[in-house]
Amino acid sequence: VITQQAGLSMALGAFLAGLLLAETEFALQVESDIAPYRGLLLGLFFMTVGMEISPALLVARWKVILMGLVGLIAGKVAIMAVVGPLFGLPLLVAVRSGLFVAPGGEFAFVLLGEAVKQSVVPAALVNELFLVV
Repeated sequence: VITQQAGLSMALGAFLAGLLLAETEFALQVESDIAPYRGLLLGLFFMTVGMEISPALLVARWKVILMGLVGLIAGKVAIMAVVGPLFGLPLLVAVRSGLFVAPGGEFAFVLLGEAVKQSVVPAALVNELFLVV
């Protein structure tokens, strides 16, 4: 409700509430309470994301989507290759770590949806970014 009053989505508010609850002594209780619904909620989330993806856009703009995907992976690997050794990781381990975190996460879908609602990013660009992530 607070995020809605701030002009943000309730989905973002639910995500932030989950982050806050995860750091309390109630985390295990909340986790056990929602465990029976976890699969259903994940399925619902990814179905709604899947409905946002346009196969026709993928076919029409496959080169741009592929370049975006390569850029996402290469960018994360490059960042880890630079930052990892600063924290004492060997270069090979840092590059492997970059590959592990290379795919986009589901939080990107929440942020991109919110960016469209707030008119920060055009909807056409977000549709392409959904395909990249």
